[in-house]
Amino acid sequence: MRWPRAAFALGALLCVAAGASAQDRVPPADSARTDTLRTTPDTLSSTERLLEVDAQRRVQLAPMPLAGVDGLLPATSRIVFTRDSIDWAAARTLGDLLDRVPGVFLWRGGWLGRVEQPNYLGRGAASVEYTLDGIPYLPLGPDSLTVDAALPALSLLERVEVERSPVGLVVHLFTRRHDRQAPRTRIGVSSGDRALARYLAAFERRYPSGIGLSVGAEYFGVNAPQGGSGAANVTNGWVQFGWIPSPRFGVQVQGVITAADRDSLFGGGDDTTRTPLSPAIRGARTDLQVRGMWRARDDGIGPSADAFIGRARWSSTDDPVVSPGDGAAIPDSIITPPSQDIGIFGAVLAWRQPSWSATLRAFHQTEWTPLDARLSLGWSPHAWVTGSVDHVVQQHEGDRSSGWTTARLGVVVPLLQVAVTGTVSSGHRVASPMIANDPEQRFTDMQVTAAFERSRLGLEASWIRTDGWQPRAFSEFLRVPTLAAVDDVEWAVARVRLAALRWLTLESRYEHPVRLGSPDGAPPHHALTSATVRSKFLRNFPSGIFDLKAQVLVESWSPGVVGRDADGEPIPMPGRTFVRGILQLQIGPFIAYYDRVNFQARRAGNIPGYPFPTVASSFGVRWEFAN
Repeated sequence: MRWPRAAFALGALLCVAAGASAQDRVPPADSARTDTLRTTPDTLSSTERLLEVDAQRRVQLAPMPLAGVDGLLPATSRIVFTRDSIDWAAARTLGDLLDRVPGVFLWRGGWLGRVEQPNYLGRGAASVEYTLDGIPYLPLGPDSLTVDAALPALSLLERVEVERSPVGLVVHLFTRRHDRQAPRTRIGVSSGDRALARYLAAFERRYPSGIGLSVGAEYFGVNAPQGGSGAANVTNGWVQFGWIPSPRFGVQVQGVITAADRDSLFGGGDDTTRTPLSPAIRGARTDLQVRGMWRARDDGIGPSADAFIGRARWSSTDDPVVSPGDGAAIPDSIITPPSQDIGIFGAVLAWRQPSWSATLRAFHQTEWTPLDARLSLGWSPHAWVTGSVDHVVQQHEGDRSSGWTTARLGVVVPLLQVAVTGTVSSGHRVASPMIANDPEQRFTDMQVTAAFERSRLGLEASWIRTDGWQPRAFSEFLRVPTLAAVDDVEWAVARVRLAALRWLTLESRYEHPVRLGSPDGAPPHHALTSATVRSKFLRNFPSGIFDLKAQVLVESWSPGVVGRDADGEPIPMPGRTFVRGILQLQIGPFIAYYDRVNFQARRAGNIPGYPFPTVASSFGVRWEFAN
């Protein structure tokens, strides 16, 4: 809310100054002949211009290939969200998108603009890892234990891939990739309650020579409720320059910046007694990346190599620590330094064949983890059988190390078309290497998943056993300073999708620890159910350009324990049910939507003590077109 307004004010002053300077100049006498001012007639009609743009849209150019995710994996091991599915998902943030993954319970620090942390199978802060375009996306700044899933802009992402294992999730983020000669532009505007405002714009251009330029930005801001606290704005920017003369070779340079200005969030009481809930954030994160790519063949078969040079930096403009008042003080281990600067260097070497794959990812980080190496092998001797082995070796500061192996075997039963996948992960791991005294923890986790997918019906059921673990709490939630140690837990996780009619789809996911109780931060019963009505009105719009979606989402969970207070006593988590409605209209590349949350007008969110607005709504439009 501070520096974006200052930037706009500075731009206005520059425009005024330019106008004043122009008024002071005396124009010279016009010495040109009259006929030299004649306008040259336009030799292209509007129809010809349209045909020219359409012809450029048909010219496909090679984009930078995805790095590190082309290995073979058994069925159900990976969930992929493409750009189309992201646009049509009921996801406003990356946290919203990950909330669709079975086994995830999303910690929300309030409404839009507040912190969001996915908790997978009760493993806490270590349950999710991230990469950005093939390079580790490290937690920095105020979220130095985990990445705040509310900060990255979904509008600047082309693809999100989620690798699932009982150890945790690995989320691969990929920025937008333009593969057409015609320029592509994307704009969007949103508004809503509490003066919510979101503006986004992106432009991408590719040339036949292989040169490409992409720029994008998104601004989001929301005010605090009347008489309350918690105003926030987040600005994301992205610049990418590349030279990809062929599918076999290319160089790309890009920078991603996330600037956050989030006020402290307080609980009830007056200015002297109210309890702090979340600290303030005022600073910017910058991720710079240089990548060189080589492929032996155009189709991706054979050897390949990617080299990376990266830098991740957090610069704070203010002290993020709030005055604790009567609440719990912030532990010394999570107080954020004013700035952090980490260099990341590494490579991804791969060899892909139709029936097997091998990938080696090795990175050096100048802080916390000097070595992060991962070897992935995949083999599919038959269309019905696929196996893979992943081995991770990490060296951390303080003479600590992590190392674990994940083995998967998947079989497709031909007659039933049911895919059954078994997974075993075993080894030792440092959950939070950025904390000097965080110890190594040993584990052996197992999972068996059976899935059936057809156009009208989809079923997935999993049995998961997680070993004993000491999870780390999420540092932004000051009212939940710790999580209790977890013994062995057996989980039942299920997902069902029923397309009862061509225009009606029912979908639900559910997770429940069936033995030894529920870990802190994950309710004993958790379900997310949606009913979607979607129609293209093909009788009136036979081209399929029209699309209408009306969706109702219901998230519910049973009472449990969210964590432990400063004295080690359990903090109760009441059971809740939240209802959300979405109406979305698409006409070609134009999308308009209306989103309304919390229909029951509940004031409490899913984390005890963290408020949620009653019946809050937002609406907006997005438009993507070729210039």
